[in-house]
Amino acid sequence: MEYLKAKKLRDEWGTKPCDHPKLEKEYYADTHTLDYVCKQCGKEFNVLEMLETRDMQRKKRKMMV
Repeated sequence: MEYLKAKKLRDEWGTKPCDHPKLEKEYYADTHTLDYVCKQCGKEFNVLEMLETRDMQRKKRKMMV
């Protein structure tokens, strides 16, 4: 997702809660910023935060099964 699109999404989302269901790479001027962005709320994550978030999501899914 482009940086400016993510920023607009963050501004529109506001302070509502989000479980960050899908993260994707963030780009600025066609270059990966090394950050990841939630497709739902626009929150930015660094690589470590992204890995932790994905791990938590996997654990939640396992508990639901």
